[in-house]
Amino acid sequence: MIHRLLTISLFIFFSAGIFIHTGCNSQDSFAEPVDEQQAVQTGLPVDASTLEEGNPFYPPMAITYSDLHNINETGDTNGLTIDLNNSELWGKVHTGPYPFEAGDSDYDYPCYRAGSDISGGTANMPISTFYKALYDANSWNFGGKTTVTPTIAYRLELFSGTTIKGMFGSYVSFSKDNDGNFTKLPTIIEGPFVTLKCSDNPTTMTIVWRTDEACTSQVFFGQRRFEQLTSYVNGHSINIDNLVPDTPYEYYVVSESEDGRQVVSNKYTVRTAPDKGKDNIKFVYTSDSYTTNGGGESSYIGCNMEILRDIAANAYRDNAEFIIFGGDLVDGFQTSKEDLIFQYRAWKQIMSGFWNTRPVYPGMGNHEFLMNSFKGYVTLDKWPYETDSSEAVFAQEFFNPTNGPETSDPRRPSYKENVYSFQYGAVLVLSVNTDYWQSTNFISMNNSADYGGAPMGYIMEDQLTWIETTLDSAENDSTIKYIFLFTHSPILPYMKHVADGLWWDGNNNIRAKTRNSDTGQLEESSLGMIEVRDRLLTAVTTSTKVAALFTSHEHGFHRTLISKYTPIGVYPDDDTNSDGKLDKYSTNPKFKNATWHIMCGGAGSGFNAEDEGSTPWRPQRVTSHTGYVLIETSEDKVGMKFIGGLSRQVLDELDDLMAVKNQ
Repeated sequence: MIHRLLTISLFIFFSAGIFIHTGCNSQDSFAEPVDEQQAVQTGLPVDASTLEEGNPFYPPMAITYSDLHNINETGDTNGLTIDLNNSELWGKVHTGPYPFEAGDSDYDYPCYRAGSDISGGTANMPISTFYKALYDANSWNFGGKTTVTPTIAYRLELFSGTTIKGMFGSYVSFSKDNDGNFTKLPTIIEGPFVTLKCSDNPTTMTIVWRTDEACTSQVFFGQRRFEQLTSYVNGHSINIDNLVPDTPYEYYVVSESEDGRQVVSNKYTVRTAPDKGKDNIKFVYTSDSYTTNGGGESSYIGCNMEILRDIAANAYRDNAEFIIFGGDLVDGFQTSKEDLIFQYRAWKQIMSGFWNTRPVYPGMGNHEFLMNSFKGYVTLDKWPYETDSSEAVFAQEFFNPTNGPETSDPRRPSYKENVYSFQYGAVLVLSVNTDYWQSTNFISMNNSADYGGAPMGYIMEDQLTWIETTLDSAENDSTIKYIFLFTHSPILPYMKHVADGLWWDGNNNIRAKTRNSDTGQLEESSLGMIEVRDRLLTAVTTSTKVAALFTSHEHGFHRTLISKYTPIGVYPDDDTNSDGKLDKYSTNPKFKNATWHIMCGGAGSGFNAEDEGSTPWRPQRVTSHTGYVLIETSEDKVGMKFIGGLSRQVLDELDDLMAVKNQ
């Protein structure tokens, strides 16, 4: 067992107050990366006093986010020059009009058609090609097909010596004078995204975007204009209100720099959320999109662009109204806040074609980890927690509701925007964080919390109570017919993570530890991992409305029925020798209403295969294909399809997830 835990541990490494559901709202700060330094927080709930600082798990990114956008304002008749601030870098830069043929589709994507060499860390990025008759796909010679500012996407393939340094990319907007010279303009380098669009308040939503220069913020939405013209910022967030539910609107955004230069986005059509209680809702669930083997787009700034982009486009084609994403977005495991933010922004860039018109709601996984790293492969959530924790940086970069629980211990990181809920029509969705306040000991996983913090899979008491209270409230809400919970760690693992998740090979000794502020001693949480799992599942199966519990962490797909007949193990009854570990696996009669556990980690991280015979349960369906779950609700049932493989065919299907409730 020790050897097995070590193997699992190294795989993880090298893979690299209570609130009732009240609705969509967010408090994003759009914080920019800060200078990296050893920050101090007094009164920590962990104890690192005996630990020695160690090395980062991953080397620094080859370039910074700022380097990627370091483009000279004045160009020439060929294009614009980028300077990566590193003379040792060489490679290729590829360019193409963006959005490709803007005006034909509101699903933005680049199409590369020109290129040049990178030498000594600089390159002239070709633009003039796209004004030639045979290459003017965006009709720039004739003023364009829409009002969008002429923009190119550029992609860098970087090398240093004989070493591949990675693939990077972004956008730059420009003007062309009468002499044919190009000049850089302020550029929308992220978004615009539709956020906080849900039925909790279907008359509002928030449009967010990022520019590479400080600019004003304007959104032209339908026949109205919403603006913030008194401040110049890089991160833009404009609340749109007084809308009609379930109604299409056209919008675009405009930003202007202090010297009067302007950039205009593409035009998009967005439909407002329906009123609460509406049937016929369609959405997608998937997770785990960090890099894998294969080269090229499978390793793009911490993401598997190839698979993630394909899933986003297919979700759009399938008319999904939103995407929920169960964590492990990026490689993560960073000691550098700037590098983690860089990866998050790459992930958002890949998802932008969908996100321009429909919201994406991500949750945290174990790879969304900004950490303090110590010798012996011990890692703790980075402090100060208010600004530098994994949870704080996640909230800074994403746009989720803020209606989750308050922490019972104010010394711990916040749950804001990593634990939350929202309603969409008759569907209620809960984001559960099973990688909160993460601590890890990669040499001895069972001792992950020895210096304080929570092991992978653990749910603290305050979050458990919030889940129970939210489900109980929803049970009596006539506008809610179906409930879905999503989280990262699998409740019933069956592939690579049977030695963690919410199982840990049946070990109830796994639990969080918190430093007592008075005594300085670390104290164990009252519940062990199996007790946490069973309390969660009791709450889920007590509800008559929970259609599925979505998880991830394992890279594939499996579907398992949780019912009073599932051999899952009951603590303490099945701990016959009182060592804290289950040694037999009874069924649990408390699981009143059977519910599906659907694990889908198919967004591109390296595949896992089933670990047959390693658990007392066996899924009804298992596959290692990449893919996503498509959910479609109606008045009286919830259909589920797993759409996977290269052809994106239906590999698993249930006509009604709710049909098992009487079992």
